[in-house]
Amino acid sequence: MLYQLIDEAEDLSTVCALERRGHPDLGCDLGHGLLLTDDAAVGIEKADVLLDFSLPEAVIEHVSLAAKSGVAVVTGTTGLDEDQMAELNRAASSVAVVYGSNMSRGVYALGELVRKAASMLGPEFDVEILEAHHKGKKDSPSGTALQLGKSVQEIRGGQLVYARQAQRQAGNIGISSIRGGDVVGDHEVLFLGPGERISITHRATTREHFCRGALEAVRFANGLSPGFYTMKQVFEHRSKKG
Repeated sequence: MLYQLIDEAEDLSTVCALERRGHPDLGCDLGHGLLLTDDAAVGIEKADVLLDFSLPEAVIEHVSLAAKSGVAVVTGTTGLDEDQMAELNRAASSVAVVYGSNMSRGVYALGELVRKAASMLGPEFDVEILEAHHKGKKDSPSGTALQLGKSVQEIRGGQLVYARQAQRQAGNIGISSIRGGDVVGDHEVLFLGPGERISITHRATTREHFCRGALEAVRFANGLSPGFYTMKQVFEHRSKKG
């Protein structure tokens, strides 16, 4: 879908398409003579921006190559551990790195609404986050659910609890995961108070909006000064441009 949207865009073009070593589709023509390759070093050198949604180990390998070549990076891969996130931050000292666990404009709006609710509601409102994804998703909880939880945590404090085995503790922020079928991605944040509750929900029915957000990040990153950037900056920059 990303390749198709890039092909349709007047201001973007794909100069290299990378796949893992040994993949059976290596060498196939994706169109316009673009062959699928595993030569990351040569491919990344051709680019202005690396767009990477692969697995964490591959992302870190590619980001290192991009930093050496002066190529900006956009990635939305989740499941990165602390050391891998540190690698992204190190790369940001030499190139622009845009990272977002979710690149949907709707999810960005969800995050802003959740932060606003967390700041307005008192500690008598418990916070629970529910997320559902397809049965093949690698990580749990989702990166988006973690980011939502951390946003609430920054305002209210408390601990993130992923798999509650006992009674709820005051101030904790619960995150529950569901995996099954072909669910693209659902996220619901519940503020549960005495006698009332607030539910803020985002449901994805297609991946296209994720891809369009990623391409906004590519446009934002191109020619940008070195640094670590988020989708908040991407969408705010877009809003200022009108």
